[in-house]
Amino acid sequence: MGKSVQGAQSVLRAIDLFKRIGLNHEQGLSLTGLVEMTALDRTTVYRLLSSLVQTGLVERDNRKLYRLGLEAMQLGLATMNRVPILERCRPMMIRLARRSEDTVYLVVRNGDHAHCLHHEEGAYPIKALVLKVGGLRLLGVGSAGSALLSTLTDDEIVAFHSRQRADLPQERASLAQLRRFVAQTRRAGYATTDNLVADGVSGIGVGFEVTPGTFAAISVGAIRARMGDDRRSWIAQLMIEELRASGWRPAEEESTRKICPPVAHA
Repeated sequence: MGKSVQGAQSVLRAIDLFKRIGLNHEQGLSLTGLVEMTALDRTTVYRLLSSLVQTGLVERDNRKLYRLGLEAMQLGLATMNRVPILERCRPMMIRLARRSEDTVYLVVRNGDHAHCLHHEEGAYPIKALVLKVGGLRLLGVGSAGSALLSTLTDDEIVAFHSRQRADLPQERASLAQLRRFVAQTRRAGYATTDNLVADGVSGIGVGFEVTPGTFAAISVGAIRARMGDDRRSWIAQLMIEELRASGWRPAEEESTRKICPPVAHA
């Protein structure tokens, strides 16, 4: 029995390391960094990493940084057309596109970036197609990526800023600005952007928990003229309503408010 439990524990620890490396793929993680993150002893972490490297799921570069390996990439590419989260989210996205008449996006975190898995177009004739399927955008830039950014811990946000401050929008370039924006997103339960990824385009993003500690986000993008305060609030609540109805937990649970259509759509 003891050997069985120990074996299961090793698998869970290896999976945890694999996920942490995946979330930090772009910049890579050192052995010391992974030891600090996991609070495991250095020998255990090195042994588990060596096994992951041997399988090809993880690679170790000449700077001794760990990133996802070729086998992990191949597995990811092989499943892109039938990603479980996409299968489950698409009906919800179709409903949101129909109800809002605007474009709905689904994104997941890929290191310091938001990775677009899918979008659904609404019936409104002027589209806000600002992110292609498969495209990457820095967290904190688009509305979905901003919602994902707000799911990071405060320490993770500080580390993210130190890595990416040069590429953040001017209004979020300082750590203080970024922290204020994240705090505002957490209080509201959703992120909003105006003219950030394209002139005349606005977006609303809501993060949701996929598995404990792992998040994705949906967003609605539209021309700025359609995003007055009333309609913005209405769409945000539609998104939260649809997430809950689909069995997802929004990242920032807030008190339930009645969802009422705006008086008029622009």
